[in-house]
Amino acid sequence: MSGTNAGVAVNVKRSGSSGDNPAPDILEDWLTETQVNTERGRNELAKGGQQSITTIELPLSDSNTAPGLIEPGMLVEVQDTLLGERGDWQGLCLSTSITAESGGSVIQKIDLERHY
Repeated sequence: MSGTNAGVAVNVKRSGSSGDNPAPDILEDWLTETQVNTERGRNELAKGGQQSITTIELPLSDSNTAPGLIEPGMLVEVQDTLLGERGDWQGLCLSTSITAESGGSVIQKIDLERHY
């Protein structure tokens, strides 16, 4: 990560790796500070790896009862108990849709970006 004409150069590597297989350099005018360059490198590294979009349907509860309305951009923790396996995980909400069911219940369907 480096500024095009000025600034600092930062080498960012995935924790636990040797860093011996670098990605192409990223040069942009606004990459002029160590903290900014480091965060941009983290974002580039986050693009890789195994990930999926997981859709979950759950009742929409009032604002005083968890989880309430889950909106795009929110980070969500899922307590996963499917198939007898337990493994809580976190995901980024990408979209939310709300439907009214017969009988008066309201369901929200959320798409979560999950990284493994």
